[in-house]
Amino acid sequence: MTVCALCGADKGAPDAACGQCGARTASIPPISIRPFVIDGRYRLETELAEGGMGVVYLAQDMWLDRPVAVKVIAAELAGDPDVARSFQLEARAMARLRHENVAQVYTFGPYLDSYFLAMEYVSGPTLAQLIEEHARAGTHILVHSALNVLLRTLAGLGAVHAAGIVHRDVKPANIAIEEDTGRPVLLDFGVAAPRDPSQAATLFAGSPSYMAPERCSPAEGVDGYTLQSDIYALGCMAFEVLTGRPPFEGDTVVEVLRQHIESPPPRVSSLRPELAAFDEVLVRALAKDPAARFQTCAEMAEVLREAERRHDERRERGVLHSTVAPRPDGERVAPDGALSVLVVDDDKDFARFAARSVQLAFYRKPIHVQTAQSGSEALLRCDDRSPDLVLLDYDMPGLDGLDTLSRLRALPGGDKTRVVVVSGKTGTQQRWRFSVLGVRDFVDKPVDMQKLVSTIGHIAARSGWLERRATGA
Repeated sequence: MTVCALCGADKGAPDAACGQCGARTASIPPISIRPFVIDGRYRLETELAEGGMGVVYLAQDMWLDRPVAVKVIAAELAGDPDVARSFQLEARAMARLRHENVAQVYTFGPYLDSYFLAMEYVSGPTLAQLIEEHARAGTHILVHSALNVLLRTLAGLGAVHAAGIVHRDVKPANIAIEEDTGRPVLLDFGVAAPRDPSQAATLFAGSPSYMAPERCSPAEGVDGYTLQSDIYALGCMAFEVLTGRPPFEGDTVVEVLRQHIESPPPRVSSLRPELAAFDEVLVRALAKDPAARFQTCAEMAEVLREAERRHDERRERGVLHSTVAPRPDGERVAPDGALSVLVVDDDKDFARFAARSVQLAFYRKPIHVQTAQSGSEALLRCDDRSPDLVLLDYDMPGLDGLDTLSRLRALPGGDKTRVVVVSGKTGTQQRWRFSVLGVRDFVDKPVDMQKLVSTIGHIAARSGWLERRATGA
């Protein structure tokens, strides 16, 4: 069977015109001229990104009716047998990997004179976009939100390393923050390579702002790419997400690379004195000698969590030590199969109104609703697991809605929590700050009950809650 390169239909013979679209050419047309199909199932719809390694498209899997990201490798690279073998080995390893913070690889195969990689599509902004947005507003990503992203990225990168893969391009632009959930997802394995240098392509790849000293010369080749190179890049990313700028900056690429090789790493506290607790962990991650860095992602995550604890002790002593006593265990834990809902608002009357709206939205469905009048009380109500749905006020005493949600996201199950921010003080200027937490549903006060019920219903439909409970799943 010979598949048409444009529409995916069987055209019989290689030199025959396609009976469906009439095409004879084997070249890839511009996406703006004609949609085309890869592997008979992936219909490319729009270009997402282009780089030296190839082009990434948003595509539709016509068999499973879902969006996917498809990367078509640049033909000049695919022509190198070492590169082709590297991509094939990588795809095999990544296809076996399942981790919630790593984009899943679905399919890899030949396409015309090159190769394609079909991967999970994550809808949402990149961490780079969020850092830039905060910088334009003259502020920073909330510390606990930043740490949640970093710790989950470390978990995903650790799984990649365990699969025998070095990513080689860890940076904020390759971290997507999923809409609805705030789940950070490590993307773009187009420049990744197996850890065994004898089986990998010799490519000078990566981004200058995040490039480890041992990677700053093409002469190093694959031998310069190690797990510690990825950890260095993540250290650079951590510095940027906490301060709003990468650790080394310059007018030229050569100047930036020279600083990676020669200049001592700056301390976070030199830009934000209140973050002194994180100085040592990032200095170690950015050590010039790979042997002086963290040797695994798990090791770095452990030290980063300890730094977070020290930061909390210094800056927020007493904030989370609410005098509100937690309810008895039997009241706090949702019954099996019930949807867990938390309403957080310091207005008791509105909390009751919101709880009633939830009950109407899930009429005849098992739900378990709790209310809290502050962020610290909300954390007590959650015990050690984030609820399925949170209705959250923004302007509250103590922990505000943004800080409360950043902590809820860090709890087990936090990446699955859906959120509606209900407030009279979350105009356009405030709403963008919730993007890093995956929030896209807002309802203004005074609230119309019908609108709130409708918003909750839309979230339930997107999340598949009603279908799962209807089938007993």
